[in-house]
Amino acid sequence: MVENIEITFLGTGSAVPTARRNHTGTLLKYKEQNILFDCGEGIQRQFRIASINPCKLTKIFISHWHGDHILGLVGLLQTLAMNGYNGKLKIYGPRGTERSIDLILETYMRRYLEDSKSEGYNFEIEALDVDEGPLDNTEEYKIDAIRTDHGIPSLAYSFIVKEKNRIDKSKLKKLGIGNSPLIGELARGKSVKINDVTINGKEITYTEEEKKVTIILDTRANSNLINFAKESNVLISESTFSSEEQEKANKRGHLTSHDAARIAKESNSKLLILTHLSQRYSNIPHVLEQEAQTIFKNSKVVEDFDKLII
Repeated sequence: MVENIEITFLGTGSAVPTARRNHTGTLLKYKEQNILFDCGEGIQRQFRIASINPCKLTKIFISHWHGDHILGLVGLLQTLAMNGYNGKLKIYGPRGTERSIDLILETYMRRYLEDSKSEGYNFEIEALDVDEGPLDNTEEYKIDAIRTDHGIPSLAYSFIVKEKNRIDKSKLKKLGIGNSPLIGELARGKSVKINDVTINGKEITYTEEEKKVTIILDTRANSNLINFAKESNVLISESTFSSEEQEKANKRGHLTSHDAARIAKESNSKLLILTHLSQRYSNIPHVLEQEAQTIFKNSKVVEDFDKLII
């Protein structure tokens, strides 16, 4: 069975939220992993509106420590502690993340964590300062990071489900093979003997191609982002400014709709999702979408609570 990546856009606004768009936050679900990229103010309420249990979170990745990307952390962590979160929540981010999380825990969270333990829960938080390169590399997926250009330590991330061989279960059923311990060998394309029958694994397997989601938030355009986003199934990119505001975008360390579209086109991405819209475009997102489409046709602006499955 093909395992999908499900993406929920919990916040699609930028520095100033609007009635239509909350501060930024993107939830990515893959199998048992529920990963939040950035945690803007009000995110815990966005979870509730989307009918998603925040206690299923496994990891949080912070792009940078500007308020609209992190001010939801305190409330979210308190909610987890008061609702029986049981496990270790890992929080990754650029240089300074570990110190910032320590300050949050000392200032706001000590009582909640102590109460959680006294009630038999085991809520742990591990903060990690990270840099470019693979951050979380498992047999099934990996998460990579690259530095971005926003004036303070900042990162973009890619979530990559690795290419894998899968067994065609319909062919397996026709052969009358149950849960043999040798099925793993077949999945690797080897020939094995089961019930006196030699089976060529290559004949009953197929390749499930790699899937890649790249998330680029607050940054000036630079050529490194193109290679980082290369062959993304989905490129999620900030589009804070319109193409007519290129000078302002450069000065403030942001991308325009055209910048995002060029990254998508030159990286050979399949779909461009525009998010992190300035308040001036909150209610007229078609302006940015149409600008991006002049360069990269498969561009789309998302709204809060939109979902995407790949």
